Amino acid sequence: MRFLDLENCPDGEIAQCGTFDLIVVGGGAAGLTIVRELLGQGLRIALVESGGFEQTERHEDLNAVEVSGDLLDPRLQNARRAFHGPQLKFWNEDTQRFGVRCRVLGGSTEGWAGKVAPFDEVDFETREWIADSGWPLARADLMPYLDRAAEHLDLGPLIADRGFWASAKIPEPGPIGRLQSFHPFFWQFARSRSHLTDVMRLGADFRSLRDSDVVVFLNATATSISVADQRVTGISVTPSLTGGKVFGLSAPHVVLSGGAIENARLLLVAKRQLGSVLGDAHDVIGRYLTDHPSVEIGSFKAEHRDAAAKILGFYPLQRNLRIYMYSHGLALRPERQRKLRLPNMAVFAVTQISEADPLVALARLGRGKSKNVIADLGLVLGNLHLVVTTLGRKLVNYRKIPLRLRRLIADAAVKIDANFVARDYQARGRGRKIDGLTIRLIGEQPPRPNNRVELSERCDRHGIPLARVCWSSDGELRAAIVRFAHLLSEDFAAAGLEGFELAPEVAGDPGRLLIHDMAHTAGTTRMGSDPKTSVVDVDCQLHDVAELYVAGASVFPTSGHANPTLMILALAIRLADHLRPRIAAARLEALTRDAPGAGERPLILVTGGTGNIGTEVVASLLAKGYRVRSTFRRRLPGTAGVDWVQVDFADPDLPQARLSALVDGVDGIINLAASLSDVGEMQVANVTTLSRLAEAARAAGIRYFCQASSIVVYGSPRTKLVDENSPVIDVNAPIEKQYFAENYMRHYARTKVLGEVLLRSFADVMRIDLCRIAVAQPPGFLDRSFQWPRARRLFSLYRNSHFIASRDVARALVHLTERALTTAGVGVEVYNVSDVNSPTYADHYRAAGRPTGFYLPVILDLLKGVVIGRTLQPRHPIGWFRVSGAKLQATGFTLGGQTDGSLAPSAITAPEARADPTA
Repeated sequence: MRFLDLENCPDGEIAQCGTFDLIVVGGGAAGLTIVRELLGQGLRIALVESGGFEQTERHEDLNAVEVSGDLLDPRLQNARRAFHGPQLKFWNEDTQRFGVRCRVLGGSTEGWAGKVAPFDEVDFETREWIADSGWPLARADLMPYLDRAAEHLDLGPLIADRGFWASAKIPEPGPIGRLQSFHPFFWQFARSRSHLTDVMRLGADFRSLRDSDVVVFLNATATSISVADQRVTGISVTPSLTGGKVFGLSAPHVVLSGGAIENARLLLVAKRQLGSVLGDAHDVIGRYLTDHPSVEIGSFKAEHRDAAAKILGFYPLQRNLRIYMYSHGLALRPERQRKLRLPNMAVFAVTQISEADPLVALARLGRGKSKNVIADLGLVLGNLHLVVTTLGRKLVNYRKIPLRLRRLIADAAVKIDANFVARDYQARGRGRKIDGLTIRLIGEQPPRPNNRVELSERCDRHGIPLARVCWSSDGELRAAIVRFAHLLSEDFAAAGLEGFELAPEVAGDPGRLLIHDMAHTAGTTRMGSDPKTSVVDVDCQLHDVAELYVAGASVFPTSGHANPTLMILALAIRLADHLRPRIAAARLEALTRDAPGAGERPLILVTGGTGNIGTEVVASLLAKGYRVRSTFRRRLPGTAGVDWVQVDFADPDLPQARLSALVDGVDGIINLAASLSDVGEMQVANVTTLSRLAEAARAAGIRYFCQASSIVVYGSPRTKLVDENSPVIDVNAPIEKQYFAENYMRHYARTKVLGEVLLRSFADVMRIDLCRIAVAQPPGFLDRSFQWPRARRLFSLYRNSHFIASRDVARALVHLTERALTTAGVGVEVYNVSDVNSPTYADHYRAAGRPTGFYLPVILDLLKGVVIGRTLQPRHPIGWFRVSGAKLQATGFTLGGQTDGSLAPSAITAPEARADPTA
């Protein structure tokens, strides 16, 4: 991953980036998810973010909007300040008089509460009492993407209805079961994977990823969109803080993911610049702006507060050794919505932390701000158990404690008392005692064309017109909210949930309601099939501009009552799935224009040609003048002059005819395709499909087959030096007693041995080289160990991990292939492709002049063998043995050395190898 800050990036470095496959404008939830979904597949992606790693006031200035309608009411703006202000560092209602935007990598997830939920089925329906309602998709169409989105957000099962009680094995509270117009609704919270007392911040999560094909432009504000022949060709950007220069970025696919206001604003600017080229003959861009109207509709009396808070609070659900936290609220039943012709609405409880909380008192004492020292001291001493729990908050974020243990502590806290954890987060560890319990409505705003984003006559410092926002809550919506509130009050009373009182504004004149936005802005580039009422089609592509897409809540036709982030991620994942084959087709079309035809040089098939070793093998063959056909699975190729074919060797239903076509006209095969990490795929990719490929090769009369095996076939050997005659793993005996490794590696070793066995049965008709390859890595791999945390170095520094440069492996395989093609004969030969003098981590540290410090002895690996194999038989762990490559060198092959692809030295910023093992 390359991060280029436009504020201090040389012009030449930007020019060197060339043309991208995809540009994503906006590094918020939608944009980051699209990029994450496409990582590791060889796509050249530019992510354009207007902010940096941190928010500043100068970035906040760019969020300014003009407003009209209800937003001109000072009382409403005061309510917005009270609601949004405490969560955000730089936001203010004078700049952002509507919505919440954070110009920073991660977008609004830098300031959100982490609350998510799936949309209801009714949200997707065309409802005759909600004008312009209805999605071109059903909820069932999106469920697979919602499940994948839940994984991104580290959520539990997506159970939002009454089924939660059974799943959590918690009895439903009696009053809830007696409600007639409402049913339970559950939200979840996306918790950070590292900072366990915080919600997930997608920007920080994204920065930990690695992909050398992705360039992230920071402080880069998009100023215009380029279109030619009704197809997008790129965008222009300018430095966010200083402006002045304008840079063009080119790509055949562009996704706008800047949020509902900025997506509409950029399209409206483009419409002004391009005229009819952008389409929008019906003036739809920017219209149908919605947000979730929010209003406090009532509260519970003090004597009933604790009972209600417990019922309408937080609950744990355990699944697969994890504890997830769910927030319980109430939603209007669909049948009641239909009967009463109401939009979809829900309520949740909000607690106020008491000034009499012992942690609040402790803070006052610590700051010397206590007005009654004796009273505050007594409060602290009388509640020492609550004060001590603040140490637990610090404990779960103490980075020297292993993450698994910290997560176990955090999950246990949720299991014991989810409400306690929720209040601790709400008060940021500064208090938990509640002093009030209010009920807040979050509702669906029916889409209205007059609620919209337009362009102002004023411009920002870059000369881009500001957005002008018109957003109002009409009388029909206000009446619906009042009807809903009274219905809830009646249902509470009838069900026995006592002490609820409606707020005076709800009980009185609906016109006095202060309904403000929830910062869930949506709808300005809505999805649909009719260009008269929508901007993008069902694939989120603009109706009139090919390959220009929009992501985020701006494509929502309606937005229900659920917080939007889960749906934003689901649609982003769906869009990534749509883009992937389109980008692949365009790339392959360009690469295969010069694919090898008939010629004098042999045609070599290289499977897994975009992997770590495969890329080097293809390059080596091309350099020697061979014609090359190569396969890939996920990672797209970038080498021209090759006949590229996409084949999934892990697909159990791969047609034999596909393999027959693959080997047609081929003179030799170098098979690198394999599955390394997915136990479920190993048998298919490493054994079944390998056998079928060999059958196809025999049928086609191919005389040479080079198989990439692995030194793992030796398991944990009995001798310190391993050569080709050393015994391999006996697959008919317990492997754990022969190979002291993780379960997935034992499975991998087993399938590699089986692959060798089955290929030997073809030795009567072709020459087969079984190449047992050591740990192949690109230049700079060992250098990156300098950046490891101390704990990892303690366990790894002494080990010999049998490293060999990927380029040396490729040279060896091509060397053996050339040797076989020029000599007649059949049979099997086995070669170790290894470097007996490969350095340990400690060797590399010492060579670089760095201290190794203390490291743990080999005895730990011996103990590991005892634990895994439950045996004391003498075998060498990974740190003790070496693999001889003498037989390969006897054929005339020599290792390349530092000038030809060795592991080190090199710049430690070299991209990390993340090759697709079945590429």
